[in-house]
Amino acid sequence: MNETIIYPIIAIVIFIAYKKYTYYKVLKLVPSLLKQDGKIIDVRTESEFASGNKKGSINIPLASLKNRIDELDDTKPIIVCCASGSRSTLARRLLISKGFKNVYNAGKWKSLLKF
Repeated sequence: MNETIIYPIIAIVIFIAYKKYTYYKVLKLVPSLLKQDGKIIDVRTESEFASGNKKGSINIPLASLKNRIDELDDTKPIIVCCASGSRSTLARRLLISKGFKNVYNAGKWKSLLKF
């Protein structure tokens, strides 16, 4: 196989493995974060949230998060989730840029159903 093809494939595999590992680490923390009165913020659209969600989670679509940031308590853990982990990554970055320190990206909302 050509080297120009192998290196991008290896990079993609490493990236996917890293993302899965970071989500796994966060999911292990979820029970303790919830005991600390942590909140699950689902950043999917309202229609996506209505079609299925984690009981007790709060829907703040990513497009509205910047305007609704004052609804969140920056002293409590915040666990963000979405459909695939992409929007929750952006949500986490936004919250951190606004001074939130205890923000965790759980990736897919369905992964939180076991808690």
